[in-house]
This record gives sequence, C-alpha cells and structure tokens, in this order.
Amino acid sequence: MQSNLLETLQEFGAKHKVFGIILSLMLVAFIGVTDYLTGRELSFSIFYLIPVSVATLLIGRSGGIILSVSSAAIWLVADLSAHSQYSNILIPFWNATVRLGYFLIHMFLLSYLQRVIGDQRLKSLTDPLTGAANWRFFEQYAQKELERERRNKKPLTLVYFDIDNFKKVNDSFGHDVGDELLKLVAELIQNHLRQSDLLARVGGDEFVILLSDTNFEKSSLLLDRVKSVVMGEMQSHQWPVSLSIGAVTYLSLPASLNAMIKKADALMYSIKHSGKNDIKHIVWPSENHSEN
Repeated sequence: MQSNLLETLQEFGAKHKVFGIILSLMLVAFIGVTDYLTGRELSFSIFYLIPVSVATLLIGRSGGIILSVSSAAIWLVADLSAHSQYSNILIPFWNATVRLGYFLIHMFLLSYLQRVIGDQRLKSLTDPLTGAANWRFFEQYAQKELERERRNKKPLTLVYFDIDNFKKVNDSFGHDVGDELLKLVAELIQNHLRQSDLLARVGGDEFVILLSDTNFEKSSLLLDRVKSVVMGEMQSHQWPVSLSIGAVTYLSLPASLNAMIKKADALMYSIKHSGKNDIKHIVWPSENHSEN
C-alpha cells in the first residue's frame, strides 16, 4: 500500500515538477501566514513538515532541500514579525538553524525510505539472475499495454522462446556456465529491444517478449536479427544450444493475456517437437502471411 502510494506520487511528480514546486511553496506560505496571524500561543511547527514531505516525494531530494530552507526562513520571518522578546538577538536565528537541521534530517530520511522502497519493488519485479522482468511484472505491464493497444487499434507481437539443449550445458559445463549463458542471452536480446518492449524470464530457460505497436514485418526482422546474434555468441562459446521461437502478431487482441501466451507457447512447442532451432511466426486473425 505504501509502495503504491509512493510510486504514484513519484510518477506524478516526474510529470508535474513545476506543479509540485508551486504546490509546496503555496503550502509553506499558507502555514507561515497562519503561524504569524495566530501569534506565539499556537504552534504550527509540525505542519511545516507537510510541504517538505510533499516536495521530497514529488520532486526529489533537491525539492526537499529547497522547501526545508524555505520553511525555516518563513518560520524565522514569522517569529521576527511577531516582535517576540528574546534574551539575545541571535536566539531566533539559532532556532531557525535548528529547525532547518530538523527539516533536512526529515527530508533525507524520507528520501532514503523512498529509495529503499523503490529498490525493493524493483527486486520483486525482476529476475535476480538475468535482470529481465519476472512473470509478475510482465503480467502487470502486458495488461496495461493490451488496454492501450485496444484503444489505439495497433498491432502487438508476443514472442515465446526456449533455449534448446540447455540441460546439456548444465550437465557438461556446470550450472555456473548455465547461469552465464542465461544472462548473456537476456543481455543480447535486451540490447535489440526498444524501451517500450519488454523481455521477461518465465521459466528456467523460457522467456517471453512483448513488442508493442509492432507489425508482422518489423517483428520478423527483429526476431531474425536476434536469433542470428544469439546463435553467433553461443557458437563462439562452443555451447551446443539453439533457440525455438514462437511468435504471434495480433491484429485483434484476444480477451485475455493467457490466451495470447498459449498461442505463442504452442508454436514454440511445435518447433521443439519437430527438430528445434527455428522460428514460427503467425498473424492472428490469419492474414496472407507465410510462417517463418
């Protein structure tokens, strides 16, 4: 719940930094005026943490520092304007310095918490070995993309592939080499994808790729290129593996993500059962495209 709230605030702040700054400054100004009008008897000290927190969450550490300084300065002005009596003229400035220190500590702790939550969330959504997305993140991302593609009526290509003979690598070279192979395959493929595309590891040696707004021709060129690059690297390491790739370009999207994956998965397994090391790519609903 807290993670989702912080993520929402961060995404909003990234798109509306100017709004975040204005909102934070308005808050600190409102609190300062209220503090001045109510006099010394009522304390509003804790409320200055609100704009500091808002700026930190929406804008980041730099925003938190700016609002910490602004809050301490406005509090000092409110104190001086109230003509409060002090035993030494430097006391209000000392108080302002202490308040600034407290605001900055609060800001740094909140910023650190924000970063820790972000790191933990990232770890929970990625495969620890390859750095690719895990199934949980793929499912979340794919659902959003499906909704967007349905609105925009754009094609979408789903790719499911398996590393042939991967067990032989583990048995012959050891699991450390097998892990190195998986990481290399993920890295090579990721280097050929756009920022809007997504690679996910969904099994031991099985991966899925979502190619947003990509038609049959473009996705076919990409798959041929990726397979060629990966096979070149596998041969250079003398690893006896290949790729079986099933891909479906959807011109009209099925009702569910699982239905889409099953089609690509079935194509991949048909290759596994007929000799391996191939690409089978179709369009759905069927058009006059030949399969690879």
